[in-house]
Amino acid sequence: MEMRSREDTEMGTDLTPPLPPLAFSLHDSHLLSHCSACFSPLPPPTLLTLLSNNTNNPNTSNPSFLRYCSPLCSASDSPLHFSTAEHHLFLLPHSHPTTAHSSDLRAALRLLYILRLHTQPPNRICGLLTNRHHFVSECDDTLARIRDGGKAMAIARCMRDGREFSGDSRLEEALLCLVLTNAVEVQVNGGSALGIAVYDWCFSWINHSCSPNACYRFLPCPPETPLFSGESGLQIVPGGDDEIEMENAVRSRSESIEGCNIYGPRIIVRSIKAIKKGEEVWVAYTDLLQPKAIRHAELWVKYRFSCCCSRYLTGEG
Repeated sequence: MEMRSREDTEMGTDLTPPLPPLAFSLHDSHLLSHCSACFSPLPPPTLLTLLSNNTNNPNTSNPSFLRYCSPLCSASDSPLHFSTAEHHLFLLPHSHPTTAHSSDLRAALRLLYILRLHTQPPNRICGLLTNRHHFVSECDDTLARIRDGGKAMAIARCMRDGREFSGDSRLEEALLCLVLTNAVEVQVNGGSALGIAVYDWCFSWINHSCSPNACYRFLPCPPETPLFSGESGLQIVPGGDDEIEMENAVRSRSESIEGCNIYGPRIIVRSIKAIKKGEEVWVAYTDLLQPKAIRHAELWVKYRFSCCCSRYLTGEG
């Protein structure tokens, strides 16, 4: 799948309105320093907060509860924290292999809850590729993460529902694969990555290039921020050979927006070159300042594809 420019576009043009996330989560190291609903920075936690979380170092342990910047953010996000089983994930023993870095698991649990999935999903969910068949075909650290993470998610959901774990975590594994494939690191004002977010096909269908013609930025949004409606702000349209998949994804977009968060980090895609009508839009999935070999390895480990863009193939670095 791919996205193409709707019209001739000048450099420095916003190609999308602020797109809301389907799901998002702070990295564990920022759970006590930032609002879990809008990613705003918070004052340092009090001693009582640290003691309540059973840790003297907020950067090394999962808290038993989250912090928010306002009653509105708390009222909007805290119920979801419990209903998705994220809270129960934190109750797993700290020795569990998945508890050290749980942002991808928490985002996957949110998607499971929002999309109301109960059976093994197809290879695409709301148009987003899971890539599960690629991830599970190789025995490496990523596969171990998927197996352990899927099991932890399933156990957390069983704890929430008061039932025994059956041993089947294929549904959770598929959603975790979707997050690993489609989530992007959320950076605000050029700072370090605060967390991850998953967006619908309007962003996720934009392919990678080592010589991109677009970039993206994030706009943290509290719960009262109005949700953009309509397609008029979209300057990009789906492209590709799978017309049925495109039709299904376009049809499901309104449903996904209805179920998605109306707060959290929104994403805006912006052109960094002039783009002709019908030309494919690309962004960079990796740090372009890294050597070619490192970029190649990162793309394969994280997304299970090898770059075939002109810059890579011509050996320009």
